[in-house]
Amino acid sequence: MSLQQTAGRRAGMGAGMEQVSSWSRDIRFASGMVLLFFATTHFLNHAVGIAGVAAMEHVQAWRYWLWHSWAGTVALYGALIVHPFFALLRVAQRRTFKMPAREMLQIALGLAIPLFLIDHIVGTRVMGSFFHLDESYSAVLRRLWPGLATSQSVLLLLVWAHGIIGLHFTLRSRDGYQRWRDPFLLAAILIPILALIGFAVGGREAGRMTTAPDIITDAQIVMFNQNVTWAKTIFYGLVGGFVAFVGIREIRVRTTRQITVRFVGHGVRKLSPGATVLEMFRRFGIPHAALCGGRARCATCRVLVLDGGDGLPPPGPNEAKLLRRIAAPDRVRLACQIRPRDDLQVQILLASRLNPTTPGQVETDANIGKRGLTVVVADLRAFSALSARQLPQELIGLLNRFFDEMAQAITAHGGRIDAFYGDGFMAVFGLEGTPARSAQTAIAAAADIVRAVEALNREFGAALPLPLRIGIGIHSGQAITGAVENDSLGRRDITVGETVAVAAQLELATRRVLADILVSEDTIRASGRSYRGTTSLKITIRGREKPLSAVGFASAPELADAVDDSRAAEPTLIEATVETAPDAVEAGAGGAGFAPAPVPEATTSEGPAPAKPRRTPRRKAAEKAPDDSAS
Repeated sequence: MSLQQTAGRRAGMGAGMEQVSSWSRDIRFASGMVLLFFATTHFLNHAVGIAGVAAMEHVQAWRYWLWHSWAGTVALYGALIVHPFFALLRVAQRRTFKMPAREMLQIALGLAIPLFLIDHIVGTRVMGSFFHLDESYSAVLRRLWPGLATSQSVLLLLVWAHGIIGLHFTLRSRDGYQRWRDPFLLAAILIPILALIGFAVGGREAGRMTTAPDIITDAQIVMFNQNVTWAKTIFYGLVGGFVAFVGIREIRVRTTRQITVRFVGHGVRKLSPGATVLEMFRRFGIPHAALCGGRARCATCRVLVLDGGDGLPPPGPNEAKLLRRIAAPDRVRLACQIRPRDDLQVQILLASRLNPTTPGQVETDANIGKRGLTVVVADLRAFSALSARQLPQELIGLLNRFFDEMAQAITAHGGRIDAFYGDGFMAVFGLEGTPARSAQTAIAAAADIVRAVEALNREFGAALPLPLRIGIGIHSGQAITGAVENDSLGRRDITVGETVAVAAQLELATRRVLADILVSEDTIRASGRSYRGTTSLKITIRGREKPLSAVGFASAPELADAVDDSRAAEPTLIEATVETAPDAVEAGAGGAGFAPAPVPEATTSEGPAPAKPRRTPRRKAAEKAPDDSAS
């Protein structure tokens, strides 16, 4: 056989393994969800025992209708067979058993569950089917309480912890999970606690019932012991078979050829082929990120294949889908999905700093995610002209006072300041609470900021060559939040995304439409409120085909009452084209600063330009100063 044929055969075998790993993951997850759903209904039925055994019997009739039906029985027992088998298959596919503690805990829980679960299944469902034993809650509770109460409680906790750990680490890479994480955690804690309480209350009540005791024959005892022994022998025999397979495989690969893998920045290693690149990271203690634990549900472990990519099998369905989702360029692969058979050179793309206290995997920040936020970008007007006429000590003192007032206005409404840059700042709202609440608090904070600036003008008016002016842009939408960290700058929470860029461009447009505050219609709509003294505008946003509808405020926003709404005049539409340098917007999103390009004059969308909003004395004085396009 030629070398090309050998390489092709190996690539085909690798591709086949990828295909098996891809669909087996989906089957394992689906079967696990069936088992977790059954456990949830069963434990909720236990929790009803707080109200008494009669309530448990009533709910059990509904649960039996589902799980004792033909479809429910097939789904339940099919999942009981499929899930452990494919879970063992995944463990057997590992080429290293260096893993995070939570993965090790989940595997240990999965191996311990059959020790208690087999006895429970045989003692209830199997014996009830063969000998027509009473499977009602009152009868089963009398058999379990109090002698088997401890083992049943341990079984409940093992099953629940195993399922919740798996579900949590499956969902935590999803964008919407951040919003449901707290209710999920609350349910994960309450359900087993209530189930144990209900089990104890129901068990005591069933023990006090005056009913005839169950008659257990010798034949029933023999059959129970035989079924339990057979079931445990089959399961743990299967576990032993997989352990033997892993041992034989390791002996075989260690006595055959080795490949050379070069990790850019982390040296060269020689090892036997077959392990995934992620397993290589773990084996050699190379710092890496792997949010989903190697299940191709996130892209944090992606690498750039610099050399040897031709010998790798093509991406499987799950990997290909994820790579398309993140628009990955050529030669970018998921480290958890590629098993090199020949020499390889890779570079980690999502670089993670190795923590000296916890060598190995670097855990990705659990707070990273995409969520609906409201972003506020504010900037002082004509700051260059002001700084040219002030002494350095006076100017810095004024800025300290200004930022102190701004920080109080933001934090008082539940916002977080992500960045100060020169004479401006960016704040986010909605890290906790609903989108409507975040929009309302952002607008309220903007009103307090305008009032604070007016108060500073009254306080420092005699010492300032011209009054302070501020422009504020507010926009709501999806944004990515997280933290960046390095040795020199430390840890910083940041918010990035299109929502930040739009809020920055709205702030830039305030100087041309003579408004202190520009709020997008998305934010107004999300707030569910109406405000008085507004002007409707059309703002052309760079990168968008259609203008953005916004509302301008000439002063601090105030809520409109019913009388104002009925007397409100037809809004004026003004189109303000805002052109900004891409680098300026991106720098603003990260907190480095906003540097707008020259902005053309406002033009009307239809016909001549309408009358400009009324100017306050403070605005008239400020307009006489030269405009600072870099502030």
